Amino acid sequence: MNHILKNWGFARIVRLILGILMAIYSMISQNYIFLVFGGWLLFQAIMNISCCGSGECYTDTKYKENIYGDQIKKYKPD
Repeated sequence: MNHILKNWGFARIVRLILGILMAIYSMISQNYIFLVFGGWLLFQAIMNISCCGSGECYTDTKYKENIYGDQIKKYKPD
């Protein structure tokens, strides 16, 4: 329950609002394909996940390798 109630950031609030609006629009217009998208956005907002919820978009900021000019070779086509 703490996972659902905490860490409400800007993106999570936007997903919640868009999900609610899409769900309402789909019911009013009887175009139920939007209900799927609205439901998906609501699910993402409630569970606090994004499209990269499994962590594929995660970048490790602890490890940084510097690249110096002498390590880069110029491209010379044949």
